[in-house]
Amino acid sequence: MNFWIAAVCFAALGISLLLTARREKGGAHRAGAMLLQIAIWGLVWALVNPPALLPSADTTALQIALPQSRDALRDLPPMRLRVETESDAAGWQVNWPQRLSLGEPLQLRIAHGSGIAGRLFLEDPFGGEVDSTVLSAEGGAAVLNDTPKLAGRWLYQLRIETEADGGTIVRREPLPVQVHAPEAPRILLWLARPGFETAALSRWLRQSGAPARVVTQLAPEIIRRESFNGLDAKTPQLLDPNGPFDLLILDSHLWPQLSPAQRRLLPALAERKSLLWLVSAEAPRGFRDYAHAQGMPLAPADNSEIENPLASSGEMPLLALAGYQPQQTRPGDIELGAQPIYWARNNPGQSLGFVLFDRSYRWITAGFAADYARLWKTLFDHQLAHRGSRPPIKLRTRLPREQQRVTLCSTAFSEATPKLAAVDNQGTGNPPTGVVLPSDGGGACHSWWPKQAGWHRIDGGNGEFDFYVFPRNAWPQWQRAIAHTDTRQMASARLGPAADIEVPRNPLPRYWIALALILLLGFSWLKERRSLR
Repeated sequence: MNFWIAAVCFAALGISLLLTARREKGGAHRAGAMLLQIAIWGLVWALVNPPALLPSADTTALQIALPQSRDALRDLPPMRLRVETESDAAGWQVNWPQRLSLGEPLQLRIAHGSGIAGRLFLEDPFGGEVDSTVLSAEGGAAVLNDTPKLAGRWLYQLRIETEADGGTIVRREPLPVQVHAPEAPRILLWLARPGFETAALSRWLRQSGAPARVVTQLAPEIIRRESFNGLDAKTPQLLDPNGPFDLLILDSHLWPQLSPAQRRLLPALAERKSLLWLVSAEAPRGFRDYAHAQGMPLAPADNSEIENPLASSGEMPLLALAGYQPQQTRPGDIELGAQPIYWARNNPGQSLGFVLFDRSYRWITAGFAADYARLWKTLFDHQLAHRGSRPPIKLRTRLPREQQRVTLCSTAFSEATPKLAAVDNQGTGNPPTGVVLPSDGGGACHSWWPKQAGWHRIDGGNGEFDFYVFPRNAWPQWQRAIAHTDTRQMASARLGPAADIEVPRNPLPRYWIALALILLLGFSWLKERRSLR
């Protein structure tokens, strides 16, 4: 249809220009008359196909006020979002370990910039005050510490006292902690040669209380064997998939000393046990080929020094990279740090990791023994996540609240949604119904909407998993910070790439074009009438 209309307009315009050229004698009059005909027929065409010349209205980007929850943002129509404010000074970033082994310290860390001054008090589950600190109006970080004495589910309280209107306002926020009875994995540390780093690791294993055996090649014919914390020293075959060790830590320099039969046992060890390699810059070629065959190739990198990604202080000595970095990762792989100091692939069918750093022993001599222990325990927790008696379930919701979405993921989940029940009110009311979500690379994911606050329990397939559901109005500053982050992320996703994008314009209204066409036709009629006189 548009083709025929365009053909008619061009034909009529050509005829009009031809007649105008024959009739008009003067050059100026002829040019003006021809421009008038071009304008008239151009408006006729524009009346059929209005050109998009008007800028888009401001309503193309939805104004949103901060903050909003992720679920509320997900329910918005598919249109661009515009964030009204750039900062959120009233938010708190709250962090504490909600799962501990008996004997591990509990540390609550609050990073804030709220401008609220007061005092913070950490209360144990029995109401006793165990620690306190000042909440500065200038912002910063507040840290509170305690060490739980008993295993079980415990509910600490954070008492917040602020001054307002000549009085003291007191409110409390819950801090749930589940303390597990310690599981002592049996560990093998097999070293090709002694060194400062491995000596510090061996000493820490002895002090940790875990049953461990350390085998060190001191010379071609001299091997030192040490057993700690009650481990039976009689172990004829070290690399035995049916052996007593749960975690095997091997030196990459050990590769030339392994027999072909021992090398063939390594994949089975990663499947049934947990295998952790200490990688060095002089790792032999055969070891790199082994890593590539396991689907975890290592690429050469600089031996630069970096800060510990888990450090709480910038005064710690730097770590030295081992000279290798992950070459090709997969979804679900674990990497610590922007330049990974640890790379692992842990699932029920494989537990294989690589330590890509050195010189952590300097932390002990510099007075950071607690940070040294926290670093290696983090690595061990990742390695043994699927090898202990506890189900490997990950709580993906940072602040689970009643009547709000709570998402959990696990490799132990099947397609059937597990049952979720309140621990303290079992048998009262129907349990919440869950829905299946797409996998995030760490196993199957399911979401629930708990009906009440308190401890909840889920059957993870190979064990029970407990977590705490907060009241809906708990931690308002923390909720605000989480909503601020979610809103920023969703707005950035809706806006698309950072580069400038041409925004579609709106077409001219047809009544504007019709009015302009009528005016030109009227002017042409008056001009023709004047010429007839």
